[in-house]
Amino acid sequence: MSLTTTKCNEWVERDKKVIAPCQHLSYYPLAVAKVEGDTIYDEDDNKYIDFLSSASSLNLGSCFPVVTEAIKKQLDQFAQYTPAYTYNATNIAYAERLVSVFPGGGEAKVCFGNCGSDANDAAVKFARAYTGRSKIITFINGYHGNTYGSMSLSAVTTRMRSKMGPFLPEIYSFPFFGDDVDDITCERECIKEIERAFATYLPAEEVAAVIIEPVQGDAGLIAAHKIFMEKLFDLCKKNGILFISEEVQQAFFRTGKWFAIEHYGIIPDAVVLGKSVGAGLTLGAFMAKAEIMDALPAPAHLFTLGGNALACAAGCAAFDYMQSSEFQEILMQNESMMEHLLDETLRKFPGFVTGKRGIGMSRGLVLMTKDEKTGIQMPDDMGTYKVLYRAYEKGLVIISLGENVLRIQPPLNIKAENLQRAFEILWESMEDYLDGKISDDVMRFRNGW
Repeated sequence: MSLTTTKCNEWVERDKKVIAPCQHLSYYPLAVAKVEGDTIYDEDDNKYIDFLSSASSLNLGSCFPVVTEAIKKQLDQFAQYTPAYTYNATNIAYAERLVSVFPGGGEAKVCFGNCGSDANDAAVKFARAYTGRSKIITFINGYHGNTYGSMSLSAVTTRMRSKMGPFLPEIYSFPFFGDDVDDITCERECIKEIERAFATYLPAEEVAAVIIEPVQGDAGLIAAHKIFMEKLFDLCKKNGILFISEEVQQAFFRTGKWFAIEHYGIIPDAVVLGKSVGAGLTLGAFMAKAEIMDALPAPAHLFTLGGNALACAAGCAAFDYMQSSEFQEILMQNESMMEHLLDETLRKFPGFVTGKRGIGMSRGLVLMTKDEKTGIQMPDDMGTYKVLYRAYEKGLVIISLGENVLRIQPPLNIKAENLQRAFEILWESMEDYLDGKISDDVMRFRNGW
């Protein structure tokens, strides 16, 4: 089967002439013309259910009425005026809202920026300034952004490092233990390499912070093992190391709570925010205990457009709606339906769909194939791509992560009928692949992770 993509293809060709290829991790020739809630329309007027949420930056979908109204109201007053030299009520009001839900309570402050990447940069700056230490611990397969600092923290693909070094020094990446690891192995192994490093080449008293995603998003929606998080947190407290929760992709109820770290009963020293913090507009934020935030003077981390009024107005509106009983009821129903549909997928495709990952509305499906010679189950990277491409042809925008994980992150308030239909499209696409109905020719469009 095929879509009419004449106009989309024309825009793709125009893009190639003027935009650097590093700007796209494209999976198909989708040129977005309009997005309404959980539905995307392309330039050829094809319609798609959204299982990407603009990389989890549209947790309420696009053009959500209360958010759109707040943006329009702010735009009538002023689009932005730099908070570097002035103050404004919208910026302050949003910071007040954010600190009111800081995990564990207590006095906290916010440092606004432009995106999650520079919020990760802020994490490094404030951690070093507050502790007087230089070293930072992150984790293999973690993704933290694309500024030089956040790239230095990331360890998810060599395509983020090839040809661009040297990177920020004193960053050390260790194995991440997900909830797919059994308890006994996790208990025995999860912090062994860090402890070995502390004993041999990485003095614990020189480590400023641990920066960790409670759910590794771009690694394939892998939730951290609870034992791992608890042991890591205890190690930090024992050695005076800041524990920073990287929530760029997972905050704002993506996992069912304000912050993913709340699933672990851990009170972090700081959280890193991006994506949906601006309710669809460009915004980043680093939020930490007040004494940490007081460690740096201006202009250590400020930007002309950082914390812009439009994004803060949108953020305030989304924040208030997310606290409503209406939203919480929709979220609870969608989470329950999501779990049922994931389980149904596992039941329908045993041996091919071998696992589900993630928490709440931040999920992944693992696709495997059996090696013909050895009979061993192997990641089905080609099958994963063919399934997502067929799903696109049938009206579902979904991408993959890692070799073989389908990324499922619809708007949190997706309509129930669209959530159901999206999984039906997935099932139809899987059946087409397993029946050999998807040509190898579609692989030419592959340019994803």
